[in-house]
Amino acid sequence: MSKCPYCNTSYNEILQTGFVGCQHCYQEIEELKETLKKMYGDKKHKGKRVKANGNI
Repeated sequence: MSKCPYCNTSYNEILQTGFVGCQHCYQEIEELKETLKKMYGDKKHKGKRVKANGNI
């Protein structure tokens, strides 16, 4: 079981609470990376972008 070296949050803690400890957890906790890859594929989150007409 891996833990984030920055905030010491474990994968089990994330599953129990539903909260990720810090932004580094996404890269440091292997189980979290694998779970997110299964859920979303290899896509990277790019955030919402405002379209030319001002709608999201």
